Amino acid sequence: MFQSMILYVVPIFCTLSINTLLACDILDDFDNTRDPGDIIIGGLIPVHEKVVTVTKPESQKCTGYDVRGLVKTLALIHSIDMVNNSTLLPGIKLGYEIYDTCTDPTKAIKETLRFLSNSNSTDNCVKVQCNYTNYQPTVKAVIGAATSEVSIAIARLLNIQLIPQISYSSSAKILSDKARFPAFLRTIPSDEYQTKGMVKLVQMFQWNWVGTIASDEEYSRSGINNFITQAEQAGICIAFQEVIPFYSSNHITNSRIRDIANIIINQTKVNVIVIFGKSSHVTELFKVLSTQNISKVWIASDSWSTNSNITRLENIQNLGNIVGFTFKSGDISEFQNYVKNLPHNSESPNTFLAEYYNLRKLCAHVQDNDLDSCLSNHTHHAMDDRLDIVNNSVKMQYQEDDFLVNHIDPGVISNIQWSVTALAHALKRLLKCNEGICWKSFNFAPWELLEHVKKVNTTSGGTKIQFDLSGDFMSGYDIVMWNFLEGKVEINQKVAEYDIEQNKITVRDSRLNQLKVVMSNCSNHCLPGQIKLSSESQHTCCYDCINCTFNTYSKTKDALQCNPCLPDEWAPSGSADCYKKRIIFLDWNNGFSIVLLTLAAFGIVLIIIIVFIFFKNVRTPVVKSNGGTISFIMLISLLFSFLSVGFFIGKPNDITCNIRQCLFGISFTLSVSCALAKSLKILLAFNFNPANQHIVKNFYHSGLITSFCTGLQVIICTMWLVFNGPKVLKDDNRLQREILVECSEGSYVAFAVMLGYIAFLALICFSFAFKGRKLPENYNEAKFITFSMLIYFISWITFVPVYVTTHGMYLPAVEVVTILSSTYGILCCQFFPKCYIILFKKECNTTTSFLKNLYDYSLKSSNLITNSQHSLNYSQCNKSCKSIKNNDSQNTFSTTSTSAAQSHGFICVSRKRSSSW
Repeated sequence: MFQSMILYVVPIFCTLSINTLLACDILDDFDNTRDPGDIIIGGLIPVHEKVVTVTKPESQKCTGYDVRGLVKTLALIHSIDMVNNSTLLPGIKLGYEIYDTCTDPTKAIKETLRFLSNSNSTDNCVKVQCNYTNYQPTVKAVIGAATSEVSIAIARLLNIQLIPQISYSSSAKILSDKARFPAFLRTIPSDEYQTKGMVKLVQMFQWNWVGTIASDEEYSRSGINNFITQAEQAGICIAFQEVIPFYSSNHITNSRIRDIANIIINQTKVNVIVIFGKSSHVTELFKVLSTQNISKVWIASDSWSTNSNITRLENIQNLGNIVGFTFKSGDISEFQNYVKNLPHNSESPNTFLAEYYNLRKLCAHVQDNDLDSCLSNHTHHAMDDRLDIVNNSVKMQYQEDDFLVNHIDPGVISNIQWSVTALAHALKRLLKCNEGICWKSFNFAPWELLEHVKKVNTTSGGTKIQFDLSGDFMSGYDIVMWNFLEGKVEINQKVAEYDIEQNKITVRDSRLNQLKVVMSNCSNHCLPGQIKLSSESQHTCCYDCINCTFNTYSKTKDALQCNPCLPDEWAPSGSADCYKKRIIFLDWNNGFSIVLLTLAAFGIVLIIIIVFIFFKNVRTPVVKSNGGTISFIMLISLLFSFLSVGFFIGKPNDITCNIRQCLFGISFTLSVSCALAKSLKILLAFNFNPANQHIVKNFYHSGLITSFCTGLQVIICTMWLVFNGPKVLKDDNRLQREILVECSEGSYVAFAVMLGYIAFLALICFSFAFKGRKLPENYNEAKFITFSMLIYFISWITFVPVYVTTHGMYLPAVEVVTILSSTYGILCCQFFPKCYIILFKKECNTTTSFLKNLYDYSLKSSNLITNSQHSLNYSQCNKSCKSIKNNDSQNTFSTTSTSAAQSHGFICVSRKRSSSW
């Protein structure tokens, strides 16, 4: 199979006659330059831009002289001379055969066959063998080719004998595949890294809407496809993907270029365009676009980023900013001096240089800006006059300028130098050169050299020369920016560097930052607080922006979704951040709180004053008629009811939530219990049949009543606190921008039971007091108890619907108002009238006044008083009462049997009862 493949791809020249070979050598003199040596290094460099189309398989002619190709040739020759002039390979001279590929794979394959020919044969024959292990070809290694498409073509041939091939500018990713290209190496990185750098550059300026243009050949297709894949992974959208035909006629190519130019002009939102392509295609495209005033950012691949032909275009500054990637370069000062000191004559043994000098003579009248074009257009004329140039013995000399120096690409020249250096160090190891002598014969097979080339690890001019497993040179890239000054372009300014290993761009010149003002987006960036909403376009970079909804936010540009705020945070619509909700509660500084606290404090002061008044007049009839000791207990309970108001104000916590309801419930229950005991005592004293009062008296005890009633409330509150008591609740859902800190009552059933129990006691108290409402005026405590209970009922009946329907921080205030009104109701109704009598009606606060009042009440209440003979005067009643008191001092509820005595007894008993209060 292997032998069959060779038969298909390798032409056999063994049948050629000697005369034919000589004729062929003469015809090809202008296609190569050579220098003999012990070890021959092959070189493939495009000195011309293209070949002339032929109709027969004859020798191909090239057209379009490229001065940059000449400079590369000179760099290869100079690098080989530097090795020969050094002690690196003692006793060995490196020779070279350099062929012009004319940027054409077919011509390059033909020239590569020369390299594969048997070095031991005189007929330049390529032998077909099954095993090339010991085969000795003409060259031991090849430097080149320049373009990826040519390198791929010749690499297939060189693989047959595993001849080391080191390219200085072929960057297609496919060449890193060692399964297909085992003998290929290069002193540059793969395009995969260049495109990564381009994507990084686009990301750095936040562009996401870019166009791409590529030439239809292997290098450009591979590079642009890599860029598109990596860009889409990074969220960058490709607005258009245009391809310029490479092998079509000029008419078709130029027509396609004009179409692409129109697309660029009409794509107003696309302000960044990446071009992987032939420099000739870029030149033609820019010629068309330079007539338009369009300002774009052009990202150039290494193939044209430093092309001097493009920089000389007229109105090139109209195109905008051009940023390009170039290969890392080393010190090329020696080569620059070498170029400046070249002998200026057309009889140079370097046929490429000789042709250049002849073309310079023909274009002597042309300005520098048009010299490249002139050199290219006169190629046919120069080749037609080739014999005249060869036979011309006149040495042409003229004043040389820096034209060749200006065509030096530092990156490419450095790569050529490193390629030769790598081969030289590999030869040194292979030939075991040491101490001024090489111990091994240089009659070796190329595959042996290849093994040592792969292992090269040396340093040249501060640059580490080493190939990775894919045969690539991981040197990184320089980023250059074209600078327009007075109609001229400077492209030697390095503005940034791209580090391959770290995938990082380091800016070296602030001029690069001026690109930040350029916008290239299908849609404007969504600001923080907005999210992207996909539009009808298939591109993810084309979208609409909508604001985040209430209580959601987005911090970054072009966010895909809004994030919800935390429960204690809020955000308005379209917010880029969340804000802490304001904590609200019935604050001490609130005006309503101040009013309520003032009323509570005023009530406390009133209670203190009343306690002082009662204590000072504790033995007077009014104080006694108000219950005596039980009045003080009642006042203390009202005091605690007022104090409970303070626990409803301020920021609540679990302690205050538990205290406030229980404190009010127990204290108010105690006051109602005292009122109940008082109303019951009044009822027993005046409304019971005297015959039954002795029995009832044995069951009545005010302290037991108040203790029992209050104790039940204590039990209710205790069970409430134990099982499901009040606790702090943060309500962060009801209010949009605020968190309401309030007390949750826990078990609302227990809360209702507590209040319902107080209402039950108040109802009983009201019933007893209502029955005794017609007692004598100074004894009419029942009437005031009745009023106080009515106020209580009105307050709490009003409280329930208001409490249920009220929400927010003023909910505690509703209960406080009810507490204050009911507490003030008891205080005012039951204590203010007594204080009024003590302070302003002192004449009524005497025993005589009370007895008179009782006497009048008794006369009104007794049906026995019907005529004057049964009438008794007050003095007689008083004496009779004293007599009854002395005779029945132990029986409060005694009566008389006669009708007249009943009247006397009722009055006296009433007096005795009143005296017991």
